[in-house]
Amino acid sequence: MSSSLSDILRDHQSASLEHKRTTENLRKEAIRDIGDLCDTATTSLATQLSRVHNNQREIESLSRDCAHLVQQHVRSTAKWTKLVDQFNDALKELGDVRNWAQVIERDMLDVAATLELVHSSLHPNNLAEASAGDST
Repeated sequence: MSSSLSDILRDHQSASLEHKRTTENLRKEAIRDIGDLCDTATTSLATQLSRVHNNQREIESLSRDCAHLVQQHVRSTAKWTKLVDQFNDALKELGDVRNWAQVIERDMLDVAATLELVHSSLHPNNLAEASAGDST
């Protein structure tokens, strides 16, 4: 029996030692795998952060370009608005000139008619002679 107890103890110690080795190997593999996982996650995160940073710079650049174009558009719109206002003023002035010319024409016709009346009242014979001269 004593040999059997010693065999059992030796088998137990051997199995315990093998179990410790297996456990230690599994622990080392787990640590290595966790390290690899952390490296992979860190690399992936760094890549994504780099991409986000590049996108942010591109968006900022496009935003500046857009702001510049908006400013150009504002200036262009202001120029066009000024030109349209000037054109409207010119049209109003043309309307005023036309109205003025019509008023002057009416006044001149009135003056001419008045002068004819005055002339005919001062020289009634000239009117009869002029009418007779026209018929010959």
